[in-house]
Amino acid sequence: MHPTTEEMIKNTREQFQLNDFYLESFDLIKQDDDQIALSMNWLPNGAIKEGDSNPAGAVEISVDIHTKMLIDMVFVDEKNLLPEELFPRVDNLEAVIDWIEGQTQLEYGRQFKLVKETKEAIEFHAAVDNMKLFPGGVIRIHFNEAGILSSFLVHGAFADESQIQWEPFNLVDEAVHPLLTDHCKLIEVPDESTNSWKPLYVISSFLIHNQDPNSIIYFDEVENNLSYTPLDITLTWQEPLTEPFEKKELHLQRTVTEEEAFQNKTAPIEAKPFSNDKINQIVIEITNMMRREFPSDSGFWRLTSVKQEQGYILASLAPAAETRKVVYPSLTLWIDPDTLEVNNYMDTKPLVEAFDFFEEAEAPKVDTDTAAKLLYEHIELEPVYVYNQQTKMYQLYGKVNSDIYGVDAITGELSTINE
Repeated sequence: MHPTTEEMIKNTREQFQLNDFYLESFDLIKQDDDQIALSMNWLPNGAIKEGDSNPAGAVEISVDIHTKMLIDMVFVDEKNLLPEELFPRVDNLEAVIDWIEGQTQLEYGRQFKLVKETKEAIEFHAAVDNMKLFPGGVIRIHFNEAGILSSFLVHGAFADESQIQWEPFNLVDEAVHPLLTDHCKLIEVPDESTNSWKPLYVISSFLIHNQDPNSIIYFDEVENNLSYTPLDITLTWQEPLTEPFEKKELHLQRTVTEEEAFQNKTAPIEAKPFSNDKINQIVIEITNMMRREFPSDSGFWRLTSVKQEQGYILASLAPAAETRKVVYPSLTLWIDPDTLEVNNYMDTKPLVEAFDFFEEAEAPKVDTDTAAKLLYEHIELEPVYVYNQQTKMYQLYGKVNSDIYGVDAITGELSTINE
C-alpha cells in the first residue's frame, strides 16, 4: 500500500471514529473532471458483504487525494452507526453550515449559498458573495427519519474572489426583450391526458454578457470543455457494409493504480477543439459503423457534435429532418480517441417507441410574436458568474430563463410546464 493511501485511510478512521468498523475494500477512482478520489468501504465489525452490496450500517467514504477533503459519504440504508456528535442534525442549519465549512474548507456566503431546505435534505450551490457560478458546484446533505445525517456529497467547481472579474450588474429586463422573439421556439410535448402531441411556445435559455447585451452564448458552450465542437453533417452512403458491427465494453468509471495516482501519471490530456482533418476521419468511421448497424438509414441521421469526455470521443446524432418533438430519435456514440473507431452506442429508440401511438400535434394558431410577448412577463434575468475556460476566470453574465411557463400554441393560454 502506498504511504499516502495508508495515511488517508488512517486519517479517515480517526476523523470519523471508525473504531468498530473494518476497511473492507478501497479503490482509486478517476472522476469526470479528472479529480481522483480514494473510495473506501467501511463495514461494521462482524458484518459481511453480500455480493456487490454493502450491508446496512456500512459507510462508503470518498476523499480527494490531492486536497484530502471529504467529497462523498453514504450510509447504507440510511443507518448511521457512528457517534452522533460527529454530525449536525437537520434542525440546526447553523451547525450544518459549520460542519460543511469544516469538511470542505469553503466559506458560506462567499463560496456557497443555500438554495433548498427540507426535513430530509439541504442543498447548497457554488456562489461568490451569494452570486451563482455557472457551471457551478453543488453540496447536498441528506438526513434519515431520525434527523441524522445519512449522506453527503460535494461535486463540481467552487471559486474564490481571485477568480472573479468584478463589475456591477448592468443588465435590465428591457435589454432582453428584443432577443425573446428569436429565442421563442415552438416545441411539441407529449400530453398523456389526450395521448397526443401538444404544441407549446417556450423561451430557450441563453446567457447575455453583462457589458454587451448583443453578445450571447449558450449553455452547451459553457457546460462542455474546449473540445466541444457543434456540427451539422448529414451522413450518407451508397452501399451498406455486410460485416456486422460489434459493440465493445465501455470503461467509464476508471480505476487507477496507486502508482498512476501518486506519480502524476494520470494527468489529463488537455481538451481542445478538433482539427478539420480529425473531424473528417471521425465522420468516415461513424459512417462505416452506420453502414453496418443502420444500413438503410443513409440520409436519415446528421452528426450534431463531438467532444472529448470520460476517456472517449462522444458523438451525438439526431435526425437530419428537424423535429419539434422533445422526444425524438438520437444516438450517442463512444469513439476510441486513438483509432477513432466507434466502440459502442446508445439509442433512444425504446423511449421514442413509447409514444408511437400518440396523435400528431395540431397546427399552431398562435404566432411567435404573440407568444413571446406573453412569456416576456415571466422571464427570469439572473446575474451569474460564467467560467471562461481559456482565461480560467469567471465573467458576469445575465442568465435568461423562462422554463416554468409555456404558451399553448392552439389556445394562446399561458400555462406552467410539467405541472
